[in-house]
Amino acid sequence: MAYYLLLSVMFSIIRTGLDAANRDLAVISNNIANAGTNGFKKSEAQFEDLYHSQHNNSTEKATGMGVKTIKPRQSFSQGSLQATNGSLDLAIMGEGFFVLGQPLGRGLNTSPEERAFTRDGSFQLDREGNLVNTDGLPLLGIGQTPINIPFLGAATEENGNPELLTEISVDSEGAISATYGLDTIKKVGQIELADFVNEHGLKNIGNARFNETPESGVPTFGAPKERTIGKIQAGFLEKSNTDITDEIILMLRTQQAFNGCGKMLQSEIDVTKKLSAR
Repeated sequence: MAYYLLLSVMFSIIRTGLDAANRDLAVISNNIANAGTNGFKKSEAQFEDLYHSQHNNSTEKATGMGVKTIKPRQSFSQGSLQATNGSLDLAIMGEGFFVLGQPLGRGLNTSPEERAFTRDGSFQLDREGNLVNTDGLPLLGIGQTPINIPFLGAATEENGNPELLTEISVDSEGAISATYGLDTIKKVGQIELADFVNEHGLKNIGNARFNETPESGVPTFGAPKERTIGKIQAGFLEKSNTDITDEIILMLRTQQAFNGCGKMLQSEIDVTKKLSAR
């Protein structure tokens, strides 16, 4: 009877190993799949050992009972910068996140629950001149309000007609300047970035976007180059920080661990069958 109990425990321990390896493979596969996603931050699977002892005052050493998975840890290391020469392609060099608001048309004020944070700086203008990301979410500036860049400037004295928008530029401190006509330059917006005390506590919601949590703390907003916030590099995009070579090596190791656990499980099944046949 004791032997069958031991077999049951072994099955449970091996099962935790299979679950852990399977979880690790899922995290690695997601990293590889998003290696080409702008602003993507890779994850690292995390595990904890399980132990069992008779009671708290026991002098008996704790017995290992397997492993359990915990929340994957995000790596927020800087990704490489790719030159695009796009005036609204922006990369953050250093700490900080772009702040995205709720979809336009639902009001100008964005509640903390509706804000999203990203390192993906691929922006463009919509038909109304709002600065938005590829999913149509507005980039927020001072006061956590959407940034709008008018397509028409002031009327000229020569012909009384308004000048058309001809160029947009963003400096390292997040100031947005628009050129109307040939040489009329006007500041039309200011980008604010968010910084967190514990960025590893952010919740990954997909598409290289994150939500704040109690673990991450409340974001601190500021212009680029303020305090510990990084600067903006216009004409560049931050790529994923996933290293394909490292991830493939990790995948091979994890597959070997999975196969090893599978062989151990099969051996236990074979032993159980032989004992049951007696």
